[in-house]
Amino acid sequence: MRKRIAGAVVTAGVFVVMSAATALAQTYPPTPKATTSVEGVSGGNEPTAFTGGRIGFAVAAIVVLLVLGIAASVVARRRSARVSS
Repeated sequence: MRKRIAGAVVTAGVFVVMSAATALAQTYPPTPKATTSVEGVSGGNEPTAFTGGRIGFAVAAIVVLLVLGIAASVVARRRSARVSS
């Protein structure tokens, strides 16, 4: 049981670090860039910044591998339960 918990904690930690890798790699302070406008959004003091929806390939790969690992774990557990009974 402890191995499973440790594995889940390590996996979650790796996921967080890989997700934040892009933010950690940026230079600080950021250089000012030209402003852009988004169609349908008026100017002024908007409460939330528009950040887009770009997801890195590594993050998508981690999510896919995590889902496959969970599925393999469930299948293995069901097979072992079927064999032991």
